[in-house]
Amino acid sequence: MLQKLAAAACAIAGIYLLSILVTGGYAVNLAGVRFDANKLWPAIVATLGFALLRMIFRRGSIQGALRSSPGFIIFSLALIVFLANGRTISGGDSVPAKNLPLSILEHGNFYLDQIKTPGAKKIPYYLRESGGHYVSDYPVGAALIALPFYVPSVLCGVSPGSRIFSELEKVSAATIVALSALLLYMAAARVTANWMAMLLTLIYSFGTISLSVSSQALWQHGPAQLALAAAIYCLVRARDDPRFAGYAGLPLAFEVLTRPVDALIAAPLGLYVLVSYRREVWTFIAAAIAPLLFQLWYNAAYFGTPFRVQFFTEPQTVGGQTIAPGGLWATPFASGLALEVLSPGRGLLFYSPIFILSLAGLALAWRRNGEVLLRYLGVGAILSILIVAKWHKTSGGESFGPRLLADLTPIMAFALFPLADSIRNRRALAAAFAVLAAWSITANASGAFISYRGWNTWALNDADTRLWLWSDNPVVDPMRSAFDSLRIALGHRATSRNSPDLLDARVIVLNSPPANAAPGARVRVSIRATNTGKAVWLTGRSLDERGVVGLGWEWKRDGTMVADSGARRELHLNVFPGDSMNLEASTFAPDAPGRYELEISLAAEIRGHASRPIGPPLTVPVTVAPSAAPSGGAP
Repeated sequence: MLQKLAAAACAIAGIYLLSILVTGGYAVNLAGVRFDANKLWPAIVATLGFALLRMIFRRGSIQGALRSSPGFIIFSLALIVFLANGRTISGGDSVPAKNLPLSILEHGNFYLDQIKTPGAKKIPYYLRESGGHYVSDYPVGAALIALPFYVPSVLCGVSPGSRIFSELEKVSAATIVALSALLLYMAAARVTANWMAMLLTLIYSFGTISLSVSSQALWQHGPAQLALAAAIYCLVRARDDPRFAGYAGLPLAFEVLTRPVDALIAAPLGLYVLVSYRREVWTFIAAAIAPLLFQLWYNAAYFGTPFRVQFFTEPQTVGGQTIAPGGLWATPFASGLALEVLSPGRGLLFYSPIFILSLAGLALAWRRNGEVLLRYLGVGAILSILIVAKWHKTSGGESFGPRLLADLTPIMAFALFPLADSIRNRRALAAAFAVLAAWSITANASGAFISYRGWNTWALNDADTRLWLWSDNPVVDPMRSAFDSLRIALGHRATSRNSPDLLDARVIVLNSPPANAAPGARVRVSIRATNTGKAVWLTGRSLDERGVVGLGWEWKRDGTMVADSGARRELHLNVFPGDSMNLEASTFAPDAPGRYELEISLAAEIRGHASRPIGPPLTVPVTVAPSAAPSGGAP
């Protein structure tokens, strides 16, 4: 058994490092030859594709290859698809994780002083000042698991500013999630038919946030998913070899280290080990000690206390910015739960409706002879959903879909296996399964291969409304844009790109704009823009930026623009003549008291010229009042 375990560990380690060894780029750097980092992803895809084709030809058919090496095929296919979009889709949350490996390997510490912009008044929200240095305000588990991908470049002396490190963020994230798919398949193949194990693994890989978010950058979610998949595998193996129940302590502890909120998943699984494998409890605890000791050391060394609380109960001020002034758990439970489960902007069942059947699988586990492990996994999933519903930013910020619930995807995909017999024997259920799976894959492929940033910039400023628009969301918008392009091409329609002289607009205010504002306070003005011209307003989705229409605003005082007060956002949907779009200008009031005008206008980008105004601007007068003086002081 130990030999099999060692062989499995070596195989996983080899797969983990595959994306590094196949590139050859590091050796080129050693020789002093310039290496184009853009060749990193194609090299991996080409190598894996060649290996898959070779295996298929050797076995005579795809079925033969699947029977001989299903794990390798699943891993390779997942990694190829994850890398196929050719870009890194990151966010502020992933910035520390992609920079920490360099700090660890080059300087032997976890400081992030190098990413703090010199002279900046405010530090980024993902950093925290501690002991005269800047450190990550997020857990460091993702950086630790990505370390092997950075080692060759650092050893070869690649400059820290090289583009290859941006490439490595994507490669490491994609490989981590592909590994989680492999482990999930290995677990499922032990409890259900091989076809069902492969099917639920493919859904996990391509029909969930694994494709659209976790595999695209070093978020916390990918490593947490890998750890959870490893724990599920260990607990399934424990049926034949109880020692594996003890081994599960290591991945579960690492999952909590990577994403502390996942303690709500780890705790029920720890209870499962205590109830079902009492003899392995001490092994379970011993396996969990190393990650826990590391976390205590890290907290003590970089925050001054080993028991730093990551999830605060009161509003925090970071770099002069107040985070969640209403409280970190201020979201009304009912609205938060509906948003994260059902809404077209962020709903789990909107982006992965196949999980409706997963809920049925979790329910079946509570039958008399149901799967006991699934019961504990289901409890962890429910607890996680409930806690996210209360979080102040249930939307998950500028990301795609239900990102905050990404850690649950191994559980939800694994929970499909009790339905295997029903799917095979009932045509109606099989048809429903196919439809739900198709929508899940389409929705998440949209997030991976089509930009959704434009939608986010508008939606998050009016989350209560825009996250619930069934006709305007990251899944529907690409379809609308494709249909719009067809209408424009077949109808030979004039557009803001080819006929700027035909542009015109009418802009009206929808809400009562604030007449007064405190210095630096946020000012929001909701408007409705109507295309009264004869040309279509184009969005910024195409590579050609000519004619892209955007909403702009700037502060003026006595007719003169206030320095650095201008901003502009591109529209995220085309607007045809006669149609309207509701928009919002959101900015901060000037610091100096006085009377100002907030000028809001539409304009189209004209290459080689200044932006072309569309229609007359809208002017909103706002008086910035002096700040209240402290008690007993002069104003």
